[in-house]
Amino acid sequence: MGWAVHALVCIHGALPLPWLGGDEARDTRRTLLAHQLGYLRDLARKYPGTKIVRKAVWDRPLHEAIIRETLRCEPRLVMKDTHYHSTISRAFVTNTDWHLIRDCPAPLWLVRGADWPRKPTLVACVDPLHENDKPADLDHRILALTCGIAERTHGEAHALHCHDPYALVTAAAAAALPGAAGDIENLAADLQAEHAAKLNELAAAHALPPERVHFRSGSPAEGIPAAIRQLNGDLAVLGAVARSGLAHVFVGSTAERLVDELPCDVLVVKPRHFESPAVYRPQAEDFMELEEVA
Repeated sequence: MGWAVHALVCIHGALPLPWLGGDEARDTRRTLLAHQLGYLRDLARKYPGTKIVRKAVWDRPLHEAIIRETLRCEPRLVMKDTHYHSTISRAFVTNTDWHLIRDCPAPLWLVRGADWPRKPTLVACVDPLHENDKPADLDHRILALTCGIAERTHGEAHALHCHDPYALVTAAAAAALPGAAGDIENLAADLQAEHAAKLNELAAAHALPPERVHFRSGSPAEGIPAAIRQLNGDLAVLGAVARSGLAHVFVGSTAERLVDELPCDVLVVKPRHFESPAVYRPQAEDFMELEEVA
């Protein structure tokens, strides 16, 4: 794609460094970081012709170290490996991936590790009526990024929207609203038609042909993985937003649930002007960095 690469390794606390004196601790950290730079140097040799900035940092916690480096160099994408997390670990263990999904200001690409085909399939998961509090601009950002990557990788961009009309209709019926029970089917059909029309309007703004625009009825948490499997998707592009004034509260619950469910890479996109809470947290007191450019 013609982009430069910034390769980052972050470590901290692998040895009982507090037992060492000040100079000894600094020398040990520097030795460990130099070893990591050597690893990145060997890795960079596999990609001749690509500008690769190599940096090793001593900082913690890992997700904040990654975010702080993201704020320093302002990349177009942050890419990180990810692995399957069991239902139990997802429910009870807060890990680096989840923190980055919530707090990373740049688009976050979680890489599964599978090889891509020569013409990958990229699926933009959108919410054209913004029912999950997504700002209107976010869907356009998702589609623009999806189409841009597809163009540069000679792939195909698709737009996908899943909507469950009966969730709202059932709530109306449960509240015993006048006439709700008798009009459930009509109301559901009207909602589906409105969502489909908005999806087509959004896709047309990005010049997507109709055969690459997909509308599914049902829960997004179930419908999105099923549709992406059907499309043999290689990358799913999702939006994520914070709903309240508490910066650490994240309501992209669909995005969080889907990370483990999707059979492909996942790219999480934030709205414009998203401000990461990591901005206000200090780096490690013993922070150190080594950097070199190839």
